[in-house]
Amino acid sequence: MAYIIKDTSGLINTRLTDAGRQNLSQGNFNISYFQIGDSEVNYTVVPGYNQTRNNILMPAFNAQNTTAVPQKNKQNVKYPYYVQGSTGGTYGIPFMDSNYQLLYNYAGIKGFFTGSTGSWVAQTSSAYTITSNYYLNMTTLSGQTDINIILDGAICSQTSGTPKINDFVTIIYDGIGGCGNIGSYPILTYKIQNMNPVSGTSGTTGYTLTLDRTVPNYTATTSAGQYARVLIYPSGMTQLYDSVTPASYWETFDTNLETSSTITVRDNTVVWNMNIPWSVSPAGVDSTTAQTYSDYSSVTYLGTKEYLGYQEPSGQTLTSNNSVYYYNSFNEGVVVPPAQQKAIAIIHYTNQDIDNVYGEKFATNPYDQQNPNDNIGLARHFKLSIPTLMWHKSTGGTIGQTFYIDPPSLNLSGSAIGVKYVTSSKNLDMNDPGIRYYDLWDDNINTATSLPNRVGKVFPDQEIVVIDDDEIIAAMSYKANRNWTLPAPKLSLLTPNTCFTNGNSAVGLMSGSTQKLWVTYRMDSTTGFTNSLHCNYYSTIYGPSVDCNNSEQNVAVRFGNEFPFLTLGTLNGYSAYSFKILCQLIEGESQPSPTGWREIDVTDQLSATTINDYLTVSGITGTTFQIDYDSYNVAPIYDLSDYIDIPTIGETNVLNFGDEYYFYGNIETDISATIYEMKYLINLGRNQFTNTSNPTWTSGTTSYFTEIGLYDTNNDLVVISKFQSPQLRQGIQQLVVKLDF
Repeated sequence: MAYIIKDTSGLINTRLTDAGRQNLSQGNFNISYFQIGDSEVNYTVVPGYNQTRNNILMPAFNAQNTTAVPQKNKQNVKYPYYVQGSTGGTYGIPFMDSNYQLLYNYAGIKGFFTGSTGSWVAQTSSAYTITSNYYLNMTTLSGQTDINIILDGAICSQTSGTPKINDFVTIIYDGIGGCGNIGSYPILTYKIQNMNPVSGTSGTTGYTLTLDRTVPNYTATTSAGQYARVLIYPSGMTQLYDSVTPASYWETFDTNLETSSTITVRDNTVVWNMNIPWSVSPAGVDSTTAQTYSDYSSVTYLGTKEYLGYQEPSGQTLTSNNSVYYYNSFNEGVVVPPAQQKAIAIIHYTNQDIDNVYGEKFATNPYDQQNPNDNIGLARHFKLSIPTLMWHKSTGGTIGQTFYIDPPSLNLSGSAIGVKYVTSSKNLDMNDPGIRYYDLWDDNINTATSLPNRVGKVFPDQEIVVIDDDEIIAAMSYKANRNWTLPAPKLSLLTPNTCFTNGNSAVGLMSGSTQKLWVTYRMDSTTGFTNSLHCNYYSTIYGPSVDCNNSEQNVAVRFGNEFPFLTLGTLNGYSAYSFKILCQLIEGESQPSPTGWREIDVTDQLSATTINDYLTVSGITGTTFQIDYDSYNVAPIYDLSDYIDIPTIGETNVLNFGDEYYFYGNIETDISATIYEMKYLINLGRNQFTNTSNPTWTSGTTSYFTEIGLYDTNNDLVVISKFQSPQLRQGIQQLVVKLDF
């Protein structure tokens, strides 16, 4: 484009010159002077000619170049106006009036689902799945690793893909096998280890898939006609959701077809990524036989875990304001120091897309109740939804939970939704104020705090979300083998033989305040469903003070009513036959060893409250479990591979913890960008800049100007502005030259 197009261009067109860009590269960009001129006006044309009809050249990037010949040039203001009179200086002094402006937009919803709480539906088209055209007969599931998936005649979406080894398989065990709303059912993800086609008279009718671990045992809880939907997802972002190499702005010129280069247009990546780096192996992982956290695929994200304050406590300035915490089932707050943060889930939008989909940052403006119609760029528009999550803090008992910076239904205020910061203990200059973030909340009010439950952090400037709630992390981990979360118990010291006197020793388990007992638990279902990861909350309690009358104490374990999805062997929710406490006694403040946990089966303490051998909520909440000296010392060492198929050393192609790569949920948010305006005011006095040096102009006649040049201290042109049409010079005028960054 050589000339300014009058009917579409702005009144003023401004560009940074090559000299200006060179000054920027040298950290020496400054503006000291201006000139105005009428270099593209010829006053000797036919009398009465309308000068505003003149075509004006676009301001050139190369209006001044200070590099070597042959690039060097100067083509700035050819005919400048004089400051005073008709001779002398032509340079005026501009006045800086720089400012900034915030812009907002809505980025839309991206993710695997449509709908909302209570009516979520999985996306089944070829944009999201390799194929959604298969189901399986749930009566054939008996805890094996081989399953037969059947081609569906009533197709969810028209997809042409077929399963492949290493693809991910998500199975919705709802007994329906359809494509409708997701109910409160187990929804588990596996990895295909091997496969073989199943042929019929009309060709391939399905596949036998070998999965990375056993499927549930439904032989006792299902009947003919109950099915599960099978969704096949790719093994990596590049196969479906992204390209292997970045998309170019320009297509290649094809000389054979004689087509010109055009801007490439492609859809944005439709899903978000997720990686779960562990900094310690889960309890029960034996490093002598099994792969440990350093072998997990997401180990490359441990640097981010450290940067965001979740790893080494000495690197962070920790306060109560920026702590990570959760509430146990008795609404008691439990702080998780950085050293105890076993894993985090990092949800990010990393892809090869050329578009800046989320602007410069997430928009996080607070809601103003005094101006409710000011509805743009609000923090409350940020939503992260996990439709498959059975969240133990849910008050409605419905599968799926949406998390917010500012839950709209609660109208929180003050520090609950206020900005917070990760700060450094090593570089205090960073701490003014630090790495900005907002807490991530559900919308279920905690009665102890009158606030919802905090589960993570949103870093708007990095455009990432971190889930740091250990149980949600477990439910999002494919290998954990569950999509429900478990509550944390309340621990207390108990004098031996206080509650249980049936032959227990009078010697207590803990004898001093320097001892710490770490406690978690697991619920198992050897038939009727499946085994999964233990509760990923690790509770702790210190031993008694030595000056107590009875210094040796046992530990009592109690649960509040936070098992909304525990059922009695029905397809919905989850069920269990056994209850086992996992614990480890540590001297001092060291962290528990993955191989030091002991397993205490306490199912017999619940036997009187079971129904058809299924554990009941009332039985669990109505029992005080005791960890005593005898039961601890005879308890076997806990081995997670007894319950989940854990990859052994050398099994590099088997699904493991940390192998997640996509976030199985939705994210929507407002986005924001900051425009920094380099703005200079060009003031033209009544008796200044009235005479031009243009040789075609006659003194005393009307004059125009077409350009403004801004110069540095060396009189090099660094910014050139051109008007769409010549502008009349009259009286007192103020011109504005602005560049946005």
